Amino acid sequence: MLAIKELLGSKLKFGLIALAIGLVVSLTMITSAISEGLIRGMSGAKNEIAADAVAFQRDTFPILERSVVSADDIAALAEAPGVARAYGVGHSFATVGSADDAYDARVFGLGDRIDQLPIVEGTGEIGPGEAVADASAAWWGAEVGDTVTLTPTGIELAIVGFTEGRRYVMFPTLWVDLPTWEAIHVATILGRVDGGEDGAAAAERMAAQFAGGASVAALEFEPGVSLAEVQQALGDEFTLATTEDAALAGNGMPEMILAVGGIQVVSVVIGALLVGVFFYITTLHKTAQIAAIKAIGASNAHLYRTLIVQITVLVAVATVIGTALALAAGAGMPPLMAFDPDPARWATAIAAVFGTAYLGSLFSLKSILGIDPATALGRTST
Repeated sequence: MLAIKELLGSKLKFGLIALAIGLVVSLTMITSAISEGLIRGMSGAKNEIAADAVAFQRDTFPILERSVVSADDIAALAEAPGVARAYGVGHSFATVGSADDAYDARVFGLGDRIDQLPIVEGTGEIGPGEAVADASAAWWGAEVGDTVTLTPTGIELAIVGFTEGRRYVMFPTLWVDLPTWEAIHVATILGRVDGGEDGAAAAERMAAQFAGGASVAALEFEPGVSLAEVQQALGDEFTLATTEDAALAGNGMPEMILAVGGIQVVSVVIGALLVGVFFYITTLHKTAQIAAIKAIGASNAHLYRTLIVQITVLVAVATVIGTALALAAGAGMPPLMAFDPDPARWATAIAAVFGTAYLGSLFSLKSILGIDPATALGRTST
């Protein structure tokens, strides 16, 4: 086939352009993997809550750190029309000071559905004073069986297992039962209580206020019930959101997603322009040859099909190069880097590169249509 013969006859020229496109493909894939990793690292803890919706205290959505729901609130939500189950999910700040290198963490308390955590090591059966840690805590040296001390409260937690995909704001998380979370949350708000009647009384009063409460309530709906219907029944006392919407809101997530998405779009556009301009220039350089081929009967459709074959082969080779470079870059990144390849998103990126490359070929098609076969005989068209 003429298209393949031309590619093989100019290996260096086409190899360099394939490498250039491959670099663009790898950039697109790397930004896609980093975007996915950042989303999971920033919001995995919220996104993976086993629920149809999350109920925030009024006027606090999407800031999880501001929301507080009481035990009475959770009970009222459980009785709301269309709600099959409601349980509390608590959130608190912590620093693991017992590690060789102290690191920040987030503590999440589950009032129910503790079995929702995918366990990759150890057990998911959490008792008082025990925790399941996100696997990222292992990067700081945490192991199953360790007892970690939270500072400045001095509370100790025994790590009984590891889960995955549950980081929050890029910090590792510690998952505990709700009573343990309450103790940590109260102590975190009050700071270290060294004793004395006033400190002990304050801690007792706050513990009583938080008893049975949480930061948000996870809701499971009855079959066929929509979030809008439950929200309407609850009025404006609570703000409901799906776990996905809650995960993608707040903590700068919309801005981050927009920025990374913009980089990906620019990368794809650059790839399209690169392919389009290259073949356009190549077509201009081959005006005489194309005119001669048209003069002996080749149609515009045949010439354009030849061009499409060349673009397909070139972009396919570039995709292999780009994928290899992206995987090599990901393997070379430190464990803390947010690099999470998603095959579906990579496939979408590759399809976008092919699609925009074909779109760029229209410049060459315009040039092909404008070539007069008469130029093959040394004449110009009038």
